[in-house]
Amino acid sequence: MSSTPSDLYCAQAFHHGEREHHSYVVVIGHKEQVQALARTEHARQFGEYGIALYRVELDAPMQEHLHLVSYLGSNMGERWIDSQPSSRQAA
Repeated sequence: MSSTPSDLYCAQAFHHGEREHHSYVVVIGHKEQVQALARTEHARQFGEYGIALYRVELDAPMQEHLHLVSYLGSNMGERWIDSQPSSRQAA
């Protein structure tokens, strides 16, 4: 499914999935570009970092409106799931 112009996505890298220790934003943009750059960064880091791909809602607090789309796990094999229903799912 292609993203609409109003959809915004963010990829964030986490060292071995531990966001408290070291993380950085890889890219923000449209879904297809964010997915491609996230995969490239994941390969570049050789599995040292897990990379989460989020759909974010514009003009909304990010911590309250952050929805996990996919996760590329680190070499430790962790898995993440979205813990919040999106406003689209709730409607």
